[in-house]
Amino acid sequence: MTVGFVGLGEMGLPMAANLVQSGHDVVGFDTDAAALERARELGVRTGDPAQADVTIVMVRTLPQVEAAVERLAASPVVIVMSTADPPGIEQLAARSPTPVLDAPVSGGVRGARARTLSIMVSGERSAFDEVRPLLEELGSTVRWLGEKPGLGQAAKLANQLMMTVALAGTVEGIALGERYGLERDQLVEVVAAGTGSSWVLQNWDWMRSLWEEYEPGNALDVLLKDMRALFRDEHDSPVAQAAFERLLAHWEPYMS
Repeated sequence: MTVGFVGLGEMGLPMAANLVQSGHDVVGFDTDAAALERARELGVRTGDPAQADVTIVMVRTLPQVEAAVERLAASPVVIVMSTADPPGIEQLAARSPTPVLDAPVSGGVRGARARTLSIMVSGERSAFDEVRPLLEELGSTVRWLGEKPGLGQAAKLANQLMMTVALAGTVEGIALGERYGLERDQLVEVVAAGTGSSWVLQNWDWMRSLWEEYEPGNALDVLLKDMRALFRDEHDSPVAQAAFERLLAHWEPYMS
């Protein structure tokens, strides 16, 4: 199968490389020449993704998604794996002459590299059935959530909301333990084996590196983008909003 891949950044590149390793002919595109060069080194060839059997879009913003899908009107199936707002993706799919699957992911760069992403899919069921084997090469959990594009994005926003609350609680819990004289690593180990555990805590060293070793464009910026989009739409999420404001105050010294 020939797979087009638009967006060869931090998430897209390891995903495209994994598809090459699985034996697919991957045709990649990115506006960044350096990203294209890195992709070529991993076996991705450059060309027109619209000529592929199926094309994956993994870019950062809704306008970038819209521009990519518009250029892929001749593609048999387009899989949007970016995170955007649910109404935006629903409207995009309604305008597109080609089937558009809404398929955001959770699991971060480590999940992209290890093929352990959780993939939340909505859209035309027949199109999903056709590409499901491909998606299963990228993630360990692939779920179809319904015919309506945007349901996948709703699931992803819910995921980001829950993770934000868990992250704020973990930051405060570790600070509490340290004030009493506990060593952080000991606290993380013992709580991770109890009821206070979470994905955030189990990946704490990597999580805290996102702000303690902050670099513009890393996964922390992606989380910030997702959460700002959530609150911009005025969802009734007071706990998550308070958690997000607490996190912004915690991160500010590292990001300034």
